[in-house]
Amino acid sequence: MADRSSNPTKDELAPVGRLLYFRTSFGSGKLRTSPRQPVRRIDMNLENLVEQFRANGFVVARGLFEADLLQDVTAEVERVVDEVVASGGYDRMYFDDETEASSGRTASAVRCVFRMQDLSDFLRNLLDSPTLNDLARTLLGDEPVADGIQYIDKPPGSSYEFPYHQDNAYMFFEPPLALVATLALDGQPAESGPISCLRGSHVLEILPHAPSGVLGASRGLVGPPDTATYPEIAVEVEAGDVLVHHANVIHRTGPNRTDGHRRNLGFIYHGTAAAQDLQAHAAYERQVTW
Repeated sequence: MADRSSNPTKDELAPVGRLLYFRTSFGSGKLRTSPRQPVRRIDMNLENLVEQFRANGFVVARGLFEADLLQDVTAEVERVVDEVVASGGYDRMYFDDETEASSGRTASAVRCVFRMQDLSDFLRNLLDSPTLNDLARTLLGDEPVADGIQYIDKPPGSSYEFPYHQDNAYMFFEPPLALVATLALDGQPAESGPISCLRGSHVLEILPHAPSGVLGASRGLVGPPDTATYPEIAVEVEAGDVLVHHANVIHRTGPNRTDGHRRNLGFIYHGTAAAQDLQAHAAYERQVTW
């Protein structure tokens, strides 16, 4: 583990302000199924945003989702998770305790739900929205292709950790023009086990990985990473912030030692110049136990 005393502050990691925003609203008691288009641009130092992403392999867009939009997104996520738990028929959902009897499971015990865009038109439209696509385009330097949405929660007191890993170890993109934009639905101090990235490690090739045995993070590095060369940064965020990390950056999460949930919604994109090894990806899908 790296010495956290050398970690940059939030201000050092943050671009100024927001890139874009769009608003949703409740009409006739129902959530809009399509986010409105961006209504104005907000000042942001795009050069700083790109510079940090290229140098570090990750960057935070602070406050990208304003309070009203964040409230709508959170409400839709909660609705989807509640319905999936009630139906019990979705095979891409996993609980914090998979040994618990299914009859006793609740939405608050869900650890992760993959392919959320297949469960909600609202979330599908959010994945395809100009706000997130403009952000992905800016950082990739290429036209983005939307791959999916994943929901991950660390319930209060969760002891599990996601091991060090690189997302491209199971994405199989070459060149590695891919990223994950993670929207924080809750504030995430260091004690909550936020995403920790190894600064600058995105320049590495994919290192050897092996099955981790951890639901939600199926593969982990075989050996310990070089945290002396690539210092570990625990990225503390507020609700509405978006952490974007490169598909090759080494990252992990720790246990949640708080009494609150630590919920993330990850939007995955790759550039059109990136080709996916479909054979390797298919083999991974056959073997994975999540």
